[in-house]
Amino acid sequence: MRRRSVGAAVILVAAATAAEAKASPTIEAVSAVGGVGGFNAVVSDPSAASTYFNPALLVDADEALLLGFALLTEQVSLTLDGRRGGDVPLAVGARDINGDDGRPIGNGTVPTPWLQQGCQSGASAGQCPSPAFAARPRQSRGASGKTRSYLAIGLAKHLVKDRLSIGFLALLPVSPFTTTSSFYADEREALFSNSLRPEMYGDRLTAISLSFGAGFRVLPTLSIGAGLSLSLANAATSSTYVRDSANYDSLLLNNDVGVRVDVSPTAGIAWRPTPQVRIAGAVQSPESFKLDTTITATLPSGVESGTTRREVHDYMPWRATLGAEVDVLTVRRYRMALAASVKYAAWSNYEDRHGDPPSVYGGDLAWKDTLTVSAGVRHRYGPVRGFVDWQYAPSPVPAQVGRSNYVDNDRLGVAAGGDVELTLGDTKLRPGIQLTGYRLIRRHVTKDDARILDELPDRAVFSQTRDPVPGAAGLQTNNPGWPGFASEGWVYGATFTLSVPL
Repeated sequence: MRRRSVGAAVILVAAATAAEAKASPTIEAVSAVGGVGGFNAVVSDPSAASTYFNPALLVDADEALLLGFALLTEQVSLTLDGRRGGDVPLAVGARDINGDDGRPIGNGTVPTPWLQQGCQSGASAGQCPSPAFAARPRQSRGASGKTRSYLAIGLAKHLVKDRLSIGFLALLPVSPFTTTSSFYADEREALFSNSLRPEMYGDRLTAISLSFGAGFRVLPTLSIGAGLSLSLANAATSSTYVRDSANYDSLLLNNDVGVRVDVSPTAGIAWRPTPQVRIAGAVQSPESFKLDTTITATLPSGVESGTTRREVHDYMPWRATLGAEVDVLTVRRYRMALAASVKYAAWSNYEDRHGDPPSVYGGDLAWKDTLTVSAGVRHRYGPVRGFVDWQYAPSPVPAQVGRSNYVDNDRLGVAAGGDVELTLGDTKLRPGIQLTGYRLIRRHVTKDDARILDELPDRAVFSQTRDPVPGAAGLQTNNPGWPGFASEGWVYGATFTLSVPL
């Protein structure tokens, strides 16, 4: 019966109910697509990109169709400190050990040698029941070192000239179209990849971004706007009949699938107190892709069981951004402007990929709200425009000295690019290019052994003989982040765009 129950729990990963599938971490990393908005698009360069960053700017945008192609490379290095002992002994594999409370220790604890070298099936000491346990060496399944491509489509259109405008922006991953990957932030991940992964990158950079917005001019110097981030969400439920827990080819499965649309609102405002000064702000509501996985199973014995697990992907918190742009020099056909913005993000409400708030690992390990600062310069000479922006984004993740292994770094960013207006017959085109790069500042943490889960209690005994378990003294853990780890790296890319007037 134990094997049947375990088998039923392991195989039923197919039953899911998905909700709130809307998120835009991708466009946050790429920054404003097209034009010279860069990191300061909340106030600078009204365009189709304003649909996402600040729809109030749409009334000042040129009517145009935007087409683009973007590349983004993620190169995050993770280095794990060498283990200085702390291995879970092979004796644990026999499953006849009781902990301090007299109860058997959990099946989630496996011998460390099984993780490093695998385990062949058999009945002798050190072997495991069929099927065999595949090796998963520490940090052998990292998820960085990938280059992704995207298609960009945007539109800005005036319904009532100088009064009411609409916009659209989409940033679509080319291949794979979108992915979601779950991983635990503590010792449980040893049972899967036994590796650490960057929390803010990876599958988050395959999220689809779809935004619609409208801007309305209230006064000659004041406009407001509202937008929606939109995507499709599916709802699926699965029912299974487990005919043989050792042969999943015999599994019987029924699925029910549905689709719906979810939205997440954005509000913006733009004020121009003088012809040379522009001030703007926007508030964006939380976005995420949630999967409520409903697991139901019927066994040949007649036992029925079910449960629900929640996963949260592509989470983006409440964000409020305020920016200003000032023309500092105008000489004939040349103009130079300075732009700056600050963005508040409520990362203290973060939910990880298993729907857990980081505070479950201790109040002092809860994530922090952050302020991201951006500043830059814009140039225009006749039909040619260019910009350079700099950005500093502190990590919301505190030092991971306990069980949790959320990998993240403070970030320094630079974005530069430009475009030029060309005339081909009666058609005006504006091709452009933008380069974006982020340096993930090196960070090293050393674990506090007192805050790591001891997976084999010091007073553990064999359940049959009541003899102490050799090697139980001290800390035994399979936490892949113990005794410490370091991370650093780069995220950089290029965007090529073509704007066609309507």
